Order: sequence, then structure tokens, then C-alpha cells
Amino acid sequence: MKTSKDKSKNLATPGKPMSQDEFVSLIKEAEEGEFMTLEESKRKFNEWRLQRKK
Repeated sequence: MKTSKDKSKNLATPGKPMSQDEFVSLIKEAEEGEFMTLEESKRKFNEWRLQRKK
């Protein structure tokens, strides 16, 4: 089961349990993205922070 980006689902809503299949699908979808090293993410964050100060 693949989650759809068209359906915006509020996962923070209490009292609405998620099925095991939906949970696994969300985890797999997150794992397919591009990842940065810690150093790359710190550099990008500092660049963003400097741009915000201006």
C-alpha cells in the first residue's frame, strides 16, 4: 500500500488509530528520500540562518 500525496491526512489527530499497513507505508516512503550527512545539514542550516538575519 502506497500513501498518496494528494490526500493530506492529519497524523497528529488523537483518537484516530492508523493501520499497521498505513504505518509501514509511511516509513518506507520516508526512507526513499535523499539524505544529507550531518556536516552537510549543519552547513545548509547555517547558510539558511545567515540569509534570515539580513
